[in-house]
Amino acid sequence: MSKASFLATIIAISTFFAWPQVAQSADEIKSQRIKSTNTVKAINPKALKDIKKVGQVKMLSNTEYQKKLKAHDLKVKSQAKGNNQRARTNLSFQSQNNAFRGQYDCDDNNPSVKPGAVETCDGVDNDCDGDVDEGVSSPFYLDADSDRYGDASKVYYACSMPRGYSARDDDCNDKSVSVNPGKEEIPGNDIDENCDGSK
Repeated sequence: MSKASFLATIIAISTFFAWPQVAQSADEIKSQRIKSTNTVKAINPKALKDIKKVGQVKMLSNTEYQKKLKAHDLKVKSQAKGNNQRARTNLSFQSQNNAFRGQYDCDDNNPSVKPGAVETCDGVDNDCDGDVDEGVSSPFYLDADSDRYGDASKVYYACSMPRGYSARDDDCNDKSVSVNPGKEEIPGNDIDENCDGSK
């Protein structure tokens, strides 16, 4: 590689790693990403390949840009979720004081909320995967007749039993307090009082 080519590569990589201007909009963010990537690719494709292989883009300056970039990607993820789509961004970056890798912190004011954290049943998305209390909440069943037996077809997941719900799902007639698995069967009335399947 000639000296001129070497210097051009260094300049291009420096541009790739340190954004000189603060992006003000999503379009500017997209434009800066494309421009920086194309600059490195045009001068030295191998350099770009090596950078991507590392899997991390180091931002050595401009904290304000980093904040805007993070906010933009979180907005894109939120919009995709609203359309019933799962969106994840693979862009990672590192500043001098903080590091973000793969996924972003969805609540930077709470140190216990972050990608990789253990999900606990507290109404919070602890691991920043877009779901709340997944795998740790319990099923409860609507108890319309308040007989402590719920309707299996009307389930609600929560950390504790909500009012008007039951932990049991075996009420065969949730409109009648006289019908549930705790009742005694009355012969000859053509009603399955105890929900055992026989009348």
